[in-house]
Amino acid sequence: MIGVDTLQLLAVSVMFSGYEYPEGAVYAPMIDARRMEVFTGVYDQALTPLLEPAPMILDADSYAGFLEKSTVLFFGNGSDKAREVITSPNAVFVPDVKPLAVDMTALSELKWSRREFLDLAYSTPWYRKEFQATSPRDPLASSSASNSPRTAR
Repeated sequence: MIGVDTLQLLAVSVMFSGYEYPEGAVYAPMIDARRMEVFTGVYDQALTPLLEPAPMILDADSYAGFLEKSTVLFFGNGSDKAREVITSPNAVFVPDVKPLAVDMTALSELKWSRREFLDLAYSTPWYRKEFQATSPRDPLASSSASNSPRTAR
């Protein structure tokens, strides 16, 4: 089994999109994580992580160090949030980038050539953020849930 990182998958999709971007541009894929938070990383054209994948709360300075040095391509379903707060002329927002199976080929072939396989017995997804259960906001939803009959199995 070969595991493919979703952020890298998004970056490959932009790399192979056919658009010409400035030399030395870096890739900043983003996955929406609610409110002003995204899961993100920054990669060069060889997919070397310049910023390790991590959750980030977006503000105007989130990528300042990268934006001072080069063009940063922002994309993924979290990039609309970045567009609201990042106004640098070196920020380029690439629309409509989604993780697609067809873009897994290059990443899978690379991992195959390096013999980077997952152990089927111990492989689990890495979500990068712990799950937090919350209570429903609608008071009717919580009262109707507590009044509903439960069946034993």
